[in-house]
Amino acid sequence: MLLRIWRFAAIYLTAPTLSLTFCHLLEMPRKMRYGEGLYMAVQHSLYPYFAWVGAFAEVGAVACLVVLFILLRNGRAVFHLTLAATLCIAAGLGVWFAVVSLANAQMAQWNSLPLPANWTDVRRKWECGHAASAAVDLLGFGALMPAVVVDTPRSASHAGAASESRRYDSA
Repeated sequence: MLLRIWRFAAIYLTAPTLSLTFCHLLEMPRKMRYGEGLYMAVQHSLYPYFAWVGAFAEVGAVACLVVLFILLRNGRAVFHLTLAATLCIAAGLGVWFAVVSLANAQMAQWNSLPLPANWTDVRRKWECGHAASAAVDLLGFGALMPAVVVDTPRSASHAGAASESRRYDSA
């Protein structure tokens, strides 16, 4: 039961982590074409809730995955998938700290037009940092899902279906 709780928590927090970073990835092609005024307006108005939800979800996902990794360290078949998920989601968080947070700090100082001469470099770092984070988050989520599915006993689903079938047969 403990393993199920930690798996649920890991999925529950990894899903919004991937969702938020994937949103940034999908927005990137259009936002790279925005002029400075529109880009600044979007950056200052659209993302405050991303920060609140994303910080909780991403740090929580890494913590839950580390616990799962520890619980599965006895060499079970899903150990390597869980390790891959943990490393990928942690790498996404690392990219955020190494690239995105630095760009965020610069953008936070943008209060009026014109923007600094290097604003397109800062934009590129911010956008590419989120794209890289989305890529490793997608890989991490892709490793987590089979780790859970592979380790789900087949007999539980068959036993449930068999008892359900017997109940209807006897009616």
